[in-house]
Amino acid sequence: MDRGTKICLMLATIGCLAGPLAHAADGAWTFGTEDRDHPELRFTRDGKTVFYVGCGHAFGLHAVYPGGPRKVDAKAVIMVATAKARMQFRGEIGEAHDDDPPNTTHFLQWDLGYRRQDPALYGAGWKKLERRFLDLLASGQPLTISAEGKSYTLPAVDAPDWKKQFTDRC
Repeated sequence: MDRGTKICLMLATIGCLAGPLAHAADGAWTFGTEDRDHPELRFTRDGKTVFYVGCGHAFGLHAVYPGGPRKVDAKAVIMVATAKARMQFRGEIGEAHDDDPPNTTHFLQWDLGYRRQDPALYGAGWKKLERRFLDLLASGQPLTISAEGKSYTLPAVDAPDWKKQFTDRC
């Protein structure tokens, strides 16, 4: 195979691999509060929620699961990463929500992996983990969400003043 053909094949391969990732980035970050003034940070595309973090009676992380389809209640793990840091989240596959993108699987984790009955829930160690996660989101870098060798990338969180408002209410 000549050099020109190799370059064309390489560019075509990059285009095929980058296409789904670029598509995931179309959308917007928003910060708001729900009826009870609980904070919600979300990335939506076409009116559908791709990634969500909120707190109220619990701290919730919801994301489109990048791995293959899984059954509801199956254990699952996702990685949220930037170029400089990453965090792993162990959770489960949840029921589809009305605002999920079509043909996707819903990942969720409650309370950063702490059990509801754990006396350390919302203690110093939990708060340190929460700060680390919020710092990761506020890094100003794109976020890669991965599982099972598959991933999608979201743009850097750009919702105005979201972190201060989130921590003030959470």
